Amino acid sequence: MVSRRRARGYSLLEIVVVMALFGVFLFILVTLTTEMRRNEKKWPINFFAHPEVGNVLARMRRDILDSTSFPDTIDKYSQSPTTLIVYTINQDGTAETVVWDFNQPGEVHRVAFKATLKSSEWMTHEDPIFVTSLEPMESGDEQQVHIRAIDTQGKLAIDEIFVPRPHA
Repeated sequence: MVSRRRARGYSLLEIVVVMALFGVFLFILVTLTTEMRRNEKKWPINFFAHPEVGNVLARMRRDILDSTSFPDTIDKYSQSPTTLIVYTINQDGTAETVVWDFNQPGEVHRVAFKATLKSSEWMTHEDPIFVTSLEPMESGDEQQVHIRAIDTQGKLAIDEIFVPRPHA
């Protein structure tokens, strides 16, 4: 008499295929984690945890690119490493003077003036310490804005130069 038992379990080929797929998945996961850690060390400011930093840079970039001059003073503000004053053209064609005030540690204030009247004010929190400087360009009498930000550990976190667009 022959008794037949049903075969239970997996074949060796099935186990090898599953192990290979798991190995590929694990390799991708380790590679992505390593890349993210390298970028985290490279960029000390976590732009995802503090989106205000990205907002400050985007707004400042737009103001500087659309600027026509850099006045010395307006209202109670004067041009300094912790205060950037920009005379800019808005999208609707009107002009305004924008003050970027970095005097308060961890805060950035943007104050806009139409003529000499305050037209808007914007502020962010939990920002690095920003320092700006107006530097002459090598090509002529135009100026560029050099922006640096130092994080809470004292490391240089942002180092960018913005050059205003030429206006007719």
